Amino acid sequence: MHYWITPLPPGCKPQKTRLREFESLAELSPAEVVAYFRAHPEESNRLLGQSYDKRYTPSTFIEENDGGYRVGWFDGSRQHMQQFRDFSEASADYLLFSFGKGRLGS
Repeated sequence: MHYWITPLPPGCKPQKTRLREFESLAELSPAEVVAYFRAHPEESNRLLGQSYDKRYTPSTFIEENDGGYRVGWFDGSRQHMQQFRDFSEASADYLLFSFGKGRLGS
């Protein structure tokens, strides 16, 4: 599959708290980030847990939703959401969004 990056939505900024260990991964191409999470689903689970543990706003988020995963921005309400069936794609979008690299497109 071919992936690309779309710009960050207006008003959104990087939210790297507790994600520093993934910093080098965020420098890879979107396809490489998706492939990494596909090969390491335990890392996707770590991102999901990190997101559920957040207690501040504004922030990026990833959550389970309707048999898939939703990634977006929370600032009093959920905004700029994208829905994914594939956990590795959702994880890649969350990571890239959190590091301010943009949003995953396919």
